[in-house]
Amino acid sequence: MNFPVNFGFIQVGLILLILVGVALLISGLVLMRRVGLRALIARGASGLVVLLVAVVLLWIATLMQTYLGLTGEIKAAHVVAKPVPGQQHLLDIDLTLYGDDQHDEQRLTYQVEGDMWVLQAGLVELEPWVNALGFHSGYKISRLYGQRLDGVATKQNQIFLNDGDEDFFNDMREGRWWTEPFVRSAYGNAVIAVPGEYDVFISRDAIKTRAPA
Repeated sequence: MNFPVNFGFIQVGLILLILVGVALLISGLVLMRRVGLRALIARGASGLVVLLVAVVLLWIATLMQTYLGLTGEIKAAHVVAKPVPGQQHLLDIDLTLYGDDQHDEQRLTYQVEGDMWVLQAGLVELEPWVNALGFHSGYKISRLYGQRLDGVATKQNQIFLNDGDEDFFNDMREGRWWTEPFVRSAYGNAVIAVPGEYDVFISRDAIKTRAPA
């Protein structure tokens, strides 16, 4: 399961600013014991102002980060699907699964039975406040298979990707993904498309596809 992280310099700077404000308040309290209330007013008040400004700015930054978490997408795969010449209900699939810091990029080729291709992923949707901290919802692309336009069931077994998703659904069955207050939900999600060339994206709560720009 991949949980991309996007914690920006803005949030780091604001948190440092909060720490400075807290340090000024603490130092004011320490000085008050030594020289009286005047030191607290002179030094602690400035720390309180810094702290309040930092909290407001951090709140604005987290709202922006939440919006980015709700609307941001991760490009997870690229698919080129073509009908096999002279064959009915059969597709050639060139699949690229993009890598990250922990996984290498994979370039794979398959034939799937059907007139449409289906790419399935397991998703762990995080609470919006966790997205605000810079964490993207977790995902793992796990299955590739085909579907026929006429609704007839295909006879080909589904193709497991990235070692499959048995552990993911076992965790779901046993309630391990429902870890409040961090996880909102966990589920499987799939994108279905006709032959063509597509980029596949993972949003906060879904897998989706569209033609390359």
